[in-house]
Amino acid sequence: MKHGSSLPCYSGSNRIKTQKGQPDFYKKVYIHPMLRCAILSGVIFLFSGTAFSQEKKTATTIPDSLIRKFPLDDQLKETSGLVYWNKLLWTHNDDSDNNIYGIDPATGKTEQIIQFKALKVTDWEELQQDSDYFYIGDVGNNATGTRTNLRFFKIHKTSLHIDTIRFSYPEQTDFTAKKSNATDFDCEAFLVTDSMIYVFTKEWNSQKTTLYKIPNKKGIHKATFMQSFQVNGLITGAAISPNRKQIVLTGYTKTVAPFLYLLSDFNTDDFLGGKKKKLKFGGHFLQVESVAFTGNTTVAVTNEQFMHSLIKSPQQLFLIDLKLFISK
Repeated sequence: MKHGSSLPCYSGSNRIKTQKGQPDFYKKVYIHPMLRCAILSGVIFLFSGTAFSQEKKTATTIPDSLIRKFPLDDQLKETSGLVYWNKLLWTHNDDSDNNIYGIDPATGKTEQIIQFKALKVTDWEELQQDSDYFYIGDVGNNATGTRTNLRFFKIHKTSLHIDTIRFSYPEQTDFTAKKSNATDFDCEAFLVTDSMIYVFTKEWNSQKTTLYKIPNKKGIHKATFMQSFQVNGLITGAAISPNRKQIVLTGYTKTVAPFLYLLSDFNTDDFLGGKKKKLKFGGHFLQVESVAFTGNTTVAVTNEQFMHSLIKSPQQLFLIDLKLFISK
């Protein structure tokens, strides 16, 4: 909805419906219809102005000419992870769906479905791959912040044999249940190499991300702290380019403004030690959840459906050319 347009006032149910994982200000509360309209008018005005002033100062806007977007099918309303494999983009829904869906990058339409029948997940948030394996990140921890069964499922692409890699954060010593979306030990983003899995946390309180590494082998491991970085938002996805020279992180702010962080010129696995460029795109109310490189300078990004009272952003696929922002 553009700034300055009128806001219709609806009667009926006065409870705001929320989706799992949405920011804290989308809680269920009773609001009189007229008051709700007044509040939303002010909120949208705020979002289009001062609330984004800091992002405008620190983030570069990706031109619309470098972005293509397509709607996603209804079965992908909670699209979360994303990889590019066999000329399709493969995604999944977060939470407990055990399918991956192959999307045509040219249309956004679902072309194939693979079901991992033996897979039982608690909160699946990310998908990665190497030449032989898919990696499923059952690492979501935003409900109460108390999970003690964080794990990756390493699935062979041909045999579908599953190994389990379990881990914990040594820095998390308090497992007292918290309200939802109130922990700094949540995760929706990771990368894989032959020897390591690299985790980028989603920190609801500090608005930082912390990089940890975990051995890429079956067993029980303690994650090794590497570095923290203030992103002023929530990190929801990660991808590394085919030439291994660039990393892109996806995320959104407390006001659901989407962004990318482009990481480059890093040494070995010091991913947060090189150049960092924050990029914004797509306007407001886009809960971006995943990213995958389709070439060394091109990425695909998806957002899950976002619904809140008068606001609805459908699930979409974005194809973004980053050539203007990548160091030669």
